[in-house]
Amino acid sequence: MSRAHNGFDHIRLFAAGLVLYSHHFALWGLPEPQALTGSYGGLGVAIFFALSGYLVSASFANDPHAGRFMARRLLRIMPGLTVNVLACLLVFGLLMTALPWGDYLRHPKTAQYLLNLLFNPQFALPGVLEQPRALSAINGSLWTLPFEMAAYVLLAALGSVMGRHLRWLSPVLLVVAIAVALSWHPQQPVVFWGNDLRHLPAFLAYFFFGATLAHGGERLLESRWLLALPVVFLMVPHEATRVVVASLLALGLAVQIGRRPIADRLALRHDCSYGVYLYAFPVQQAVIARFADLGFWPTMLLAALLTWACAWLSWTFVESPALKFKPRGPARGEAARQPGGPAPPPLQIPPR
Repeated sequence: MSRAHNGFDHIRLFAAGLVLYSHHFALWGLPEPQALTGSYGGLGVAIFFALSGYLVSASFANDPHAGRFMARRLLRIMPGLTVNVLACLLVFGLLMTALPWGDYLRHPKTAQYLLNLLFNPQFALPGVLEQPRALSAINGSLWTLPFEMAAYVLLAALGSVMGRHLRWLSPVLLVVAIAVALSWHPQQPVVFWGNDLRHLPAFLAYFFFGATLAHGGERLLESRWLLALPVVFLMVPHEATRVVVASLLALGLAVQIGRRPIADRLALRHDCSYGVYLYAFPVQQAVIARFADLGFWPTMLLAALLTWACAWLSWTFVESPALKFKPRGPARGEAARQPGGPAPPPLQIPPR
């Protein structure tokens, strides 16, 4: 299943579109349309995490080296994030701030915004969107990236210890994450490094659901198993459990559709999904601030077009060139000399 013969890029782009669609309501001060995980934006993020778990766990299984694995993940995340943070600070911020540019650049909040590069979410820039409005964050989408990196670190750490047994640990971690998400509900934020850890169990559940499907979940992806989930959904009265079942159904379908060879006819030459996720929020903020008189749907269309342009530029000139530096896996002979005997055959899933 090379990238040219599956639909994972299409599903990721669809998920990014769900986030843009949902956020546009919130940025206009309207209630976000509800979906299985709370909103369409939440569903899009859940799909991102599930596909990430599915693809990167396969990448780790093909080359179980924590250092190379983390290098690949950082090369996928950091170049695009770095340019996005600088663009928000030096382009969107300068264009939208009410302060003189000199005062803006010298303001402590301006330098503090760079903490986003260390996965400490910062949303405010001086003089930007400080007037009363629905959401004042310059880029409210960045808050999920620290949880994505936490999932990568956990997978690399456990994979280094467990080796080939990680395939059996993934479903255990899935069950534990679901149990914690259903039972742990602190009333006050549990903050570490600027991140509210109350969201971590749900994100890990999405991620390790994808990892479970990658490491032997072929039967779960068969139609009869997926069709069983709606039956369970209708029979279980507990609302939180129904949300979990419905979420697993949606994520299982996303992986199942992504595995299909749809790209032969609808090929995507550029993987712009990450760029869409990074740039949608600040572009929407700028469009609404400047062209609110156009109305809700025209501003959404304009923001979507501008976001796609930013995402294409990000993929073409930042993300794709950076991926050329991804470290290669070991040669076959080296893999065979790894502790624990010969390496298992590689999973036929395209590494992300």
